Amino acid sequence: MAEVSKLRRAQLPTELLREVVQYYAQTVAWREPENPRHSYKPRWSDFEPLTLTSKVLRQLALEAWFEVYYAQSPGDLLHVWPEVGVWTRELHCVDLGTDLKICPVQWCLRAFRRLRKLRVDFDPAQSNAMLLMRFDHPRLIASRLQELEVHDMSWPSPMIMGLVSDAFPGLRVLKLSQDLIWCSLCNTCCFPTFMDHPPQRIVYEKGLGLPIHYARYLAPLVHLHTICITVSYDLGGLLSLSQGNDTLWCGECDACMDMMFYDVNFKDQWVERKKTMDRPPALKRVEWLLRHKKAEDVFEGLAEDFANDEFDDYEEEDEG
Repeated sequence: MAEVSKLRRAQLPTELLREVVQYYAQTVAWREPENPRHSYKPRWSDFEPLTLTSKVLRQLALEAWFEVYYAQSPGDLLHVWPEVGVWTRELHCVDLGTDLKICPVQWCLRAFRRLRKLRVDFDPAQSNAMLLMRFDHPRLIASRLQELEVHDMSWPSPMIMGLVSDAFPGLRVLKLSQDLIWCSLCNTCCFPTFMDHPPQRIVYEKGLGLPIHYARYLAPLVHLHTICITVSYDLGGLLSLSQGNDTLWCGECDACMDMMFYDVNFKDQWVERKKTMDRPPALKRVEWLLRHKKAEDVFEGLAEDFANDEFDDYEEEDEG
């Protein structure tokens, strides 16, 4: 019995064990985060041995495992363990629906009292931008979010930036990954094209680098300091960014630049306007990540989705 008592007294403190488990959680193989609509958490098989070691390590391993919670439907959030609401810091949701049809069920964040980040993956072949309205319930929790990451928004217009600003007023970091981007010259979404391959990363400091209308709608976010926009592009355009970026490119389409930048005075005024426009007051960094993608692959998917929606509507009318 004396030997058993000594062993018990020799146990490591829970605080130290927590640090060990957290370190382990950061070193195991996480899956590719840029693979939308798939979980990027480590595999459960990497954590399961810890849960079989002791009661304390089981608790700590579960806590680390559920720091990111992966959900494929609103129903996945309705019956979580009470502890998960305390453990989870990042919620990763996959919504494959469309905003062309009524979606009565919201993604309820009520259970996640310590949530700091929300990631939403949409289906790029669906009209989906307005689905972000399903993620602001309850508003008290949504207002505390510090980071929002959205993948594959089909039509990233300034109106959606307005929804983001209203629903998540506490945001500090905003990440967008999509095929299209807003052109503030022709006021529509476009697929960027360049003369040659641009740098994979373009970084702006001191609040520069946002499409003008994005900056206007995001201006109420007083804590927002970092924005990262990943966008697709193809070759065949007239603008080259490989040797410099005197236009401070931030989403303008090739057709608009070809037509309007021919007037040097207009071009200079446009660049100056981008330097002096309203923007989030704390914005320090805007980062663009450019990925090469064939234009026909993007527009084929959009055309197929439109055709499917038309066919579905026809079937519903026929059944009626």
